[in-house]
Amino acid sequence: MRFTILLLISFIFLIPSSVMAQHFEKLKFKRSLETEVAPIKSKSPKGAMIRSAIIPGWGQVYNKKYIKALVYLGGELYFASKYISLDDKLKKLVDEGENESKIEDKEHERNGWLWLLGGGYLLALGDAFVDAHLYGLYDDTKLSVGLRTDDRPGSLQMQLSLTF
Repeated sequence: MRFTILLLISFIFLIPSSVMAQHFEKLKFKRSLETEVAPIKSKSPKGAMIRSAIIPGWGQVYNKKYIKALVYLGGELYFASKYISLDDKLKKLVDEGENESKIEDKEHERNGWLWLLGGGYLLALGDAFVDAHLYGLYDDTKLSVGLRTDDRPGSLQMQLSLTF
C-alpha cells in the first residue's frame, strides 16, 4: 500500500514537471528563432529580367551588382560595334565585286559576332534573374579587414577579404 501511494505521489510531481520542462524548451526555442532570424530582402526576378532585356546591365544595377552591369553593358556594346563594323566592310566588299570566298569569310566572321551578341544578351537576362532570386541571401559586405593575435606573444595576423 505504501508503495502505491509513493508511486502515485511521484507521478503527481514528476509528470507535470517534465511536461512543463518541454513547454519551456519549446518557448525558449521559439524565442531564439524570433530573435535570430531576420527577414530576407528580396528583389523581383521578373522585374530584373525585364530591365536587363530593355538595357543590358540594368537588371544587374537593380540587383546592386554594379561591376557585372558594366561588364554586360560593355560587352554588348563591343559585340554590337564589331558586328556593325564587319557588316559595313561586307557591304563594301559586295559593292566592289570581291570574290565569293572573301565575302563568305567576312559573313562568317560577322555572324560569329552576332552569335556572341545574342549569347551575351541571354546571359545578362539569366544572370539578372538568378541574382534577383539570390538577393539578400548573402552578406553584401564588400571589404572586410580583421586583426587577431595568436597564443604566441607578439604575434598579429591580418585578414583581408573582398567580395563582389
